[in-house]
Amino acid sequence: MLQNILQLFSLFIILILILIATYYVTKWIAKSGMIQNQAKNIKVIETFKIAPNKYIQIIQLGTQYYSIAVTKEQVTFLTALEEEQLDFSVRENEGSKMSFKDVFAGFSMKNERNKNEK
Repeated sequence: MLQNILQLFSLFIILILILIATYYVTKWIAKSGMIQNQAKNIKVIETFKIAPNKYIQIIQLGTQYYSIAVTKEQVTFLTALEEEQLDFSVRENEGSKMSFKDVFAGFSMKNERNKNEK
């Protein structure tokens, strides 16, 4: 009986050690940059989901822009795009930081306007 308990306890300790090792190895790989994308001339500008596992993407290859359709099994070229055809204003605003207070105030004002209109 005591031997079974010791075996169970030792297996539990080994499991904990494996989990700890996995945690630190994962952190090390993430910090080392092994997985980071090394491409300097390829960028995904925008992705739009049209169905489950089906997307339309606008990508930049060098200075050219293209639209592609991406599914689980294939990538299909749609068309080449000119920079003048694209709207980058939404993308620029995504990086701006808004406080929760500002966002909440915006929702509160919209709700008050909707109540006043009724």
